[in-house]
Amino acid sequence: MEKTMDNIYNSDEAHLGDLEDTNLNLEDIDNLKNLTTRKLIEIVSGDLVEHIKDDEILLDTIGKKPGTYYRDLIFALIQIRLPEDEAKRDWKEVLKHKYLISEKLGRNVGIHVATLDYYTNIKKRIINPKIIDANDYVDTASRAIIDDLTKAYNRHFFDDEFRKLFLQARTSGKVFSLIMLDLDHFKIYNDLNGHIQGDIALIETVRILHAVCSQDDTVSRYGGEEFTILLPSQPLNLAIKTAENIRQAIFDYRFVNEQSLPSGRLSSSLGVTSYRDDMDSPQNMLEEADVALYRAKNSGRNRIKAFLSDPAV
Repeated sequence: MEKTMDNIYNSDEAHLGDLEDTNLNLEDIDNLKNLTTRKLIEIVSGDLVEHIKDDEILLDTIGKKPGTYYRDLIFALIQIRLPEDEAKRDWKEVLKHKYLISEKLGRNVGIHVATLDYYTNIKKRIINPKIIDANDYVDTASRAIIDDLTKAYNRHFFDDEFRKLFLQARTSGKVFSLIMLDLDHFKIYNDLNGHIQGDIALIETVRILHAVCSQDDTVSRYGGEEFTILLPSQPLNLAIKTAENIRQAIFDYRFVNEQSLPSGRLSSSLGVTSYRDDMDSPQNMLEEADVALYRAKNSGRNRIKAFLSDPAV
């Protein structure tokens, strides 16, 4: 198993004040998909109907909570993050600007052009504007956080979510757990069955993880045949149970030609740890899970180990 811990964090002293997420996250992408595929922006702006539908009614149509509606409209249109109050004011001004330009030109200029013109020429917010297809943007954003092969989240997304959970735990005391998983003898499996079958085994592993874990858990491909699972709100004892369910599910699954492996089965080893107040940084927690994983591998594979102060445990 190759070590894949290099250069995640610059030092053991995490700069917690810098952990605020500034990149696209899953919620952003889901909202963008909802707004673009259902053409909700065009509907509420009047592009597709003769009058603008009531915003509050549309909130129920979208199924979103109040407090993020206008923020997401602006973000979907121009990829600028604003507080909800400012976004609401800007949205009203963009609509006024849209109708003013449309009246002067004698045609509907469309909400996308009006928004770009407003932020470029009225508010002076954009220096080098670019117009891109919204659906293409959503697809690109999705690929930025998803592992191409397995469709689990990728390492970048894991790093962001991990930092976020660690910061929440540090500030609010909200516990969470981390599982690191490695497929046993996977190099042998690859060598004997070929890389295509090895890729299929990785895809099937992620399907198992998604079936066992809850929707709140974050399943990521950490590197090669190694995966991580973030368990929000789960203390160590519950995380150990989840890890055991994962181990058993992978062991029970019938992978193609797994009988050629030394143990006759494609199994997994897992390391588990949970947030504690004495942890200085996310790196500390990651190292604990990695140490526990190595203990599981070194003690015979196809088992789980939790990081405890007593190495014999």
